[in-house]
Amino acid sequence: MDPSAPTVRFTLPRSRWVFRPALIVLGVLALLGTTAAGLLLGIAASIAGRLPDVTTLSAPPPEATRIYARDGQLVASLYRENRVFVSLDRIPLALQQAVLAIEDDRFYRHHGVDLRGTLRALWRNLLARDIVEGGSTVTQQVARIVFLSPERLVSRKLAEMLLAVEIERRFTKAEILERYLNQVYFGHGAYGVEMAARVFFGKPVEELRLPEAALLAGLIRAPSVSSPYRNLEKVRARQRLVLERMADLGYISEAAAQQAAAEPLGLTQERNAGLIGIRAPYFVAYILPYLLERYGEEAVYRGGLQVHTTLDIDLQAAAEKAVRRGIDAAQQSRLNVTQGALVALEPQTGAIRAMIGGYAFEASQFNRAWQARRPPGSAFKPFVYVAAIASGMSPSTVIVDEPIEYETPEGLWQPKNYTEEFAGPVRMRQAIERSINIPAIKTLEQLGPGRVIALAQRMGITSPLRPDLSLALGSSEVTLLELTSAYGVLGAQGVRADPVAILRVLDQSGRVLEERVPRRQVVLSPEVAHVMIDVLKGVITRGTGRGADLGRPVAGKTGTTDDYRNAWFLGFTPHLIAGVWVGNDDNSAMERVVGATVPTQIWRAFMEVAAQALPEADWEVPAGVSVVTVCGTSGLRATLGCDDPRREAFISGTEPTEYLLVESSEVRLNRTRTWRRASSDSAESPGGAGGAGADDASANDPDQPLPLSVTAPAAGQILPTPLVIEGITIPGAKVVIVIAAEAPGGPVEIASVSVGAKRDGTFAHTFWQPLPSSARYAITVTAHVRGREPASATLTLEAPPHPDGRESTP
Repeated sequence: MDPSAPTVRFTLPRSRWVFRPALIVLGVLALLGTTAAGLLLGIAASIAGRLPDVTTLSAPPPEATRIYARDGQLVASLYRENRVFVSLDRIPLALQQAVLAIEDDRFYRHHGVDLRGTLRALWRNLLARDIVEGGSTVTQQVARIVFLSPERLVSRKLAEMLLAVEIERRFTKAEILERYLNQVYFGHGAYGVEMAARVFFGKPVEELRLPEAALLAGLIRAPSVSSPYRNLEKVRARQRLVLERMADLGYISEAAAQQAAAEPLGLTQERNAGLIGIRAPYFVAYILPYLLERYGEEAVYRGGLQVHTTLDIDLQAAAEKAVRRGIDAAQQSRLNVTQGALVALEPQTGAIRAMIGGYAFEASQFNRAWQARRPPGSAFKPFVYVAAIASGMSPSTVIVDEPIEYETPEGLWQPKNYTEEFAGPVRMRQAIERSINIPAIKTLEQLGPGRVIALAQRMGITSPLRPDLSLALGSSEVTLLELTSAYGVLGAQGVRADPVAILRVLDQSGRVLEERVPRRQVVLSPEVAHVMIDVLKGVITRGTGRGADLGRPVAGKTGTTDDYRNAWFLGFTPHLIAGVWVGNDDNSAMERVVGATVPTQIWRAFMEVAAQALPEADWEVPAGVSVVTVCGTSGLRATLGCDDPRREAFISGTEPTEYLLVESSEVRLNRTRTWRRASSDSAESPGGAGGAGADDASANDPDQPLPLSVTAPAAGQILPTPLVIEGITIPGAKVVIVIAAEAPGGPVEIASVSVGAKRDGTFAHTFWQPLPSSARYAITVTAHVRGREPASATLTLEAPPHPDGRESTP
């Protein structure tokens, strides 16, 4: 080679050396990207194989079960997620736009996943150092809410995106938005726009205005922390952001946004959607087991059932107030009363109008109205006496209240009365009114426990009853609900109506699943029931239940266990019955609390409110009942000399037939002389008793006998009805008229009355009541003036003929 020849060098351009590392890096990245893409595709394929069927999205979303009162007011919501589904056309456009403006402003331009919107939201959140805009589309949120768990995993995010694309393939934008607005959570237990509108603003979604719509849209991003009740300024700022986004997108003007941001919110009082209208938790707790058993948990908590009940919201509130105030007052008086219960229902239908199961549901969910069994004490006695009346006894039946004792397997039983005294012979009515123990035990012994138990069960007592004589004193345990319902048989005059709390149940679409009618059965004759009602009225007017007197027809009975562990009062009108129990959960004794005190006070406080809406009616008297006037002390038919006349009901044929024998001391002093002079006086004055008239010259002579003449009736005539007795004596004289019936042992006095002579000396009196049958009657009239010897006159009347032609007998 020629050394002088030029040397030729082959060199790579500088740029190739520069890009070689870049090419290597790009190659590696491509390889990694391909690998990652392959992995992602593999993961996506794996996830896609396990994704749920999005077509189920077309099924109605789960809704809370609504429980309504008798007047349609919402009482409670039963739910896992509380929502009410509304169609998109019911949701204001302003609310739709507000939600899309802050959550997914490109909703109508993407196909489920919006990468551009995601990147933009990420950038804005980084600049604001806060979550001011969501990265997921509305469709992705629907996928997450309906189908996925809230876990923050890559696999879940991929599943969300895949589901969103599939949802967009199968559903229209309107369907997706509708489902989203009914699913999304707004806080305070409100799922969906309808419940949110009710919870925060107390109105249906249709009535929302722009400021309210913007506020709700702003809550979606962080409902648990963005509560208008806890962080109002943050919520207001979020509301302004929503309004600004709406203006930027052209949904509203800048002026409208500024005006809406300045308007007051008008928020309702803070409450949880699950507590909307729950004003009767004890009542809801009573019906819930039935709903769960009948329809299952899924239907009750997610099926949107509509349950219409018998509850009266006003009566429920009055009952709760009465129970709480009664217990509070008892505690202030150191009576050791900590719990109580009240049940009110309609006797004719069994419809439960109010139920209070304790002092405070939030402190104890145990429902003492139907879950607690306690001995009713004397409140059980009416069942004994109803059986007695049905067996032919009457309220005038005399029962001797005296010491008794029985040999029992536990030893000698010597029952006593509450007063530890004995009243001797008493009428059944008195025994009930004064709640005397011994007559009830004797009556049960005569009837047999089996008969009383059978009757109590027909009337509605479902708890086991022990067949021994202590049953008369209410030793067997019962619930307040069954006891109140059984008393309702009396209020309905013999008709048993099963307690009912649910009227009808509808499904989510309004189809009737169940509708109840009252289950009624005649278990007592109306005559027996009415007589018992009449007796229990006396408990209110004269007996242990006087504190329950409302100034209208009311019947009832007190009950107390002998150790003061339970006190009861059951009272009723023709249209409503209420039962009250008070005591302690640990079964400790109260401080001498009896049925006539705290329970009666609670009952009256409740019924004074309830009675305002009830007609002031009395029970109709059945055809087989006779109402007669008797004398309260003796139970015999009252005469004009009775100091305590009262009208009482009897089953026809059991009413007393004997009249009260009234013997004043004045009459008794003159009785012998009166009867001794009877025949001669009658003979001397065929037209009446002999003696000078009022104008006789001897009328004013103190040494002369008093003038007295009976001018009607005529001696020997047939006894008229009414019997009018007229005569004449000196002015101002006191005239005693005695009617006696002839009997084998001598005359028997059946009536007497005192009248005064008028200024002209005349006197008159009319006996309206028919007199018992007899052969003859002697009417003796005696005139009295201070300082002068009385004057008497007697005439005899014949008894009227017997209706069948037979002679009357003494």
